[in-house]
Amino acid sequence: MIFQVFGGLKQPAAIKYTGPNAQGLISFLNNIVALIMIIAGIWTVFNFISAGYMYLNSNNEPQKLTAAGNKILQSVIGLAIVATVYTVAGILGYILFQETSTFLKFELSSP
Repeated sequence: MIFQVFGGLKQPAAIKYTGPNAQGLISFLNNIVALIMIIAGIWTVFNFISAGYMYLNSNNEPQKLTAAGNKILQSVIGLAIVATVYTVAGILGYILFQETSTFLKFELSSP
């Protein structure tokens, strides 16, 4: 009865990580880089909005203005770090696989 409602289970396809041309590991690293970039972008937008709200509600108090400015600065520094990681991923892709977009392809691939 349960199998009629939910269906059966299939064994997932085996992914083999053999040799330099193995696409499983490259796809995994690609997805990790894409996930980190998406999370960092969303977090940065959230921090900019939060800092703007802090700035608007500061009522010209120096401590609150400084806190809002520091939050904006920290968001920009974090975004610069993410951009640096993106660049390093491109350089490593070129060094290891002679293609800069090896780690930077933002697409999901099926095994």
